Amino acid sequence: MIEANDTPRPNKISAPYEVPQFPIEQIEDKLTFHRHLSVLAVERTSRFEPSETCLDDEDTKGFEVDETDSVPHYQRVFISGEESTRMPVEDISKSSKLLIEALRLREKYMAWAVQSFPSVTARFLREAGMEDPMGQGLRYAGACSDPKSLEDHPIDPPRKEVSPWKTDVPENCGYQFHMLDGVFQIYPNDEAVQRNEPLPYNYPDLSRYIQDMNLLCALIANGPVKSFCYRRLQYLSSKFQLHVLLNEMRELAAQKAVPHRDFYNIRKVDTHIHAASCMNQKHLLRFIKKAVKTQPDEIVCCNKGEKMSLAQVFASMNLTAYDLSVDMLDVHADRNTFHRFDKFNAKYNPVGESRLREAFLKTDNYLNGRYFGHIIKEVMFDLEEGKYQNAELRLSVYGKSADEWDKLARWAVKHNVHSENVRWLIQVPRL
Repeated sequence: MIEANDTPRPNKISAPYEVPQFPIEQIEDKLTFHRHLSVLAVERTSRFEPSETCLDDEDTKGFEVDETDSVPHYQRVFISGEESTRMPVEDISKSSKLLIEALRLREKYMAWAVQSFPSVTARFLREAGMEDPMGQGLRYAGACSDPKSLEDHPIDPPRKEVSPWKTDVPENCGYQFHMLDGVFQIYPNDEAVQRNEPLPYNYPDLSRYIQDMNLLCALIANGPVKSFCYRRLQYLSSKFQLHVLLNEMRELAAQKAVPHRDFYNIRKVDTHIHAASCMNQKHLLRFIKKAVKTQPDEIVCCNKGEKMSLAQVFASMNLTAYDLSVDMLDVHADRNTFHRFDKFNAKYNPVGESRLREAFLKTDNYLNGRYFGHIIKEVMFDLEEGKYQNAELRLSVYGKSADEWDKLARWAVKHNVHSENVRWLIQVPRL
């Protein structure tokens, strides 16, 4: 029999749900921290005893100890001992010099393009004797002040109260440009053109550019360099996998400890997204079906001088809105399009018909891109509803006509394809 007035056991939890969020991790952290403190206490008597040759107070001012240095955040692996590889020393030395030369070229071209370069890599290049292409007194574009105020870095981007299309066009500054050996030269005025004094922008001439490109192509085909890079990449990959095995739970715990932030409410940006493929295939299918059902008599194209409505276009393909499906559209890129630009470009034709692409996915067509503008605005609305989703959409300018820019700008303003969650980029394909 069990007595009615049993006292609760001392190790029994009164409320089983009142347990720490990560009990095992917290216990391990505490035990490791106490072991670390005990080791420091033992070593303190032998390492920090006062001696006659102690440092002055002025010498110790530069050594600041952070309180978090003794807290073990992650387990780390240190590799010691003499490095031994199966590669000959001559191949390693030659590969290292060639890789340093490749990094020097990258730093030079990024400096000419006013782009930022990793500071750690730049420091090692300076130690290797490479000159700074930016000069000693200049800084990279990515190096700037880091203000901490909330006004400088607001949580949400400020909303524009005025129309984005109402901008003040600057007046003509008088700059002139002329092409010299395939490179555009910028002149501040007509007098500079006559004196042949272009603006001092750094750029490689054709012969130097071809020489640098041939060097990189030779590095790609160099056997010792490929072996060295392969072994180094394998080592870094294995090192990362070992870090994951040792610290995966701690990183997950640190991620979950951040309030109000998970994968769904952090800001994400989809880059290199063509505007014609910004929607998913189900969205495109739904839009086409709706257009066929609600606007079947809308004239969408002109085939050999004959105007065709949307219903006539589908009738010429022996299709109806009921027959359309995601598989029939066939606009989803798969593994068969890898390294096959011809198959990838064919995916932009719904149902394999260029007429549907002309009607729904073009800015310059019989409808002046009305369908394309509507579906992009639907995509923008979905992004704005998600709040934390952003996209970088691309449009192509092929240079087929002189008024191509004007037509594209007219389409953008007419259909108001603007959103705070979307940034536009114009690309010039190499066709």
